[in-house]
Amino acid sequence: MRRRVEAWDAALIRAALGRIPTTAAPGLAQAAHLLTLGRRTNTKTSYASKWQRFVHFCTTTQSDHGCKPLAYLPASERTVLTYLGFLSDEGLVHETSLNPYLAAINQAHEDIGLPRPALGHHLTLLRKGFAAQEGDHNPNASSRMPVPADVMLNILHLGLNTDNSHILRMCACLVVCYSWYNRADTGIQLQRSHVTLTDTSMTINTKSKTCARNVACPITRRFDPRHDPDALVYRLLLRWHTLSRPHHSVSDIYWSLPGDTHVWQPSIITKWLQSCLQLVHRAPPAGESWSGHSMRAGGASASLAIGVDLFHIMSFGQWKSLAAVQRYLSFLILPDLAAYIFFGWLRPPPAP
Repeated sequence: MRRRVEAWDAALIRAALGRIPTTAAPGLAQAAHLLTLGRRTNTKTSYASKWQRFVHFCTTTQSDHGCKPLAYLPASERTVLTYLGFLSDEGLVHETSLNPYLAAINQAHEDIGLPRPALGHHLTLLRKGFAAQEGDHNPNASSRMPVPADVMLNILHLGLNTDNSHILRMCACLVVCYSWYNRADTGIQLQRSHVTLTDTSMTINTKSKTCARNVACPITRRFDPRHDPDALVYRLLLRWHTLSRPHHSVSDIYWSLPGDTHVWQPSIITKWLQSCLQLVHRAPPAGESWSGHSMRAGGASASLAIGVDLFHIMSFGQWKSLAAVQRYLSFLILPDLAAYIFFGWLRPPPAP
């Protein structure tokens, strides 16, 4: 995969700057280097793997079926539509997961100055058909929904009562992701140096994809006895912070334990959520599924349900626009005591 990312970077540099000689003009080599830093590593890896899958379809898959190879760079709209038909036949990719596959194709073209082929009216129609057929073939399909606050409160209590350090870290990690509206990748890659815990608040210097890497994005959550008189959230976070301190250096993953062999990927959040749901005997209702990304939607939706100002939600979750945050909000989430425990602190105090 590293070679594929390097090949992508090389193509980008050639398209933008031409060949870089050994004795390059001042600034040229640095310009090339900066171009390669324009995307985050995870994004580049995702694009490279999905682009390779498209290339494999255009070449090897066609040859295996006795057909002529298809041009992939530049690719025609017809080739992209045919590729989506192949993915539908294959049945391994859901329609809701197609965006990164199409983005990889479009960015591979745009990076070298070619028009993006994965756009337009026909693509939109085909995607609707993709979704319709998927629904016909799987009438019991489920939709990813926000995790309810009362479920997260069950997980919080599990973390407070367990003597198992692994269960404690799972619970603490999930509560942090929920309470800060974190994406799964932001939550799992949190480092010790990013966290400041005091008697009155916890601050996370967030490193998310919506925050520029040369700008600090500290997000502070106050501990508020108005709605959490038993300091449940604080006690859980303090418990993990204290237990993990002896074996952590400042650059360690905040959720690490001695002897870990984890590759700290976002999928761990979903895995830990499923484990904790089993331990607290909770499961989503029919037609729903809860994943690591449900934490971000769950926290934002619970906050909205108890009357937290929408612009406060956007600021706390680092959403840049109303359109961006709207995709995460469910008006079916109703206010309850658990929502106030987690997010009541975001509400203004009563007037004096």
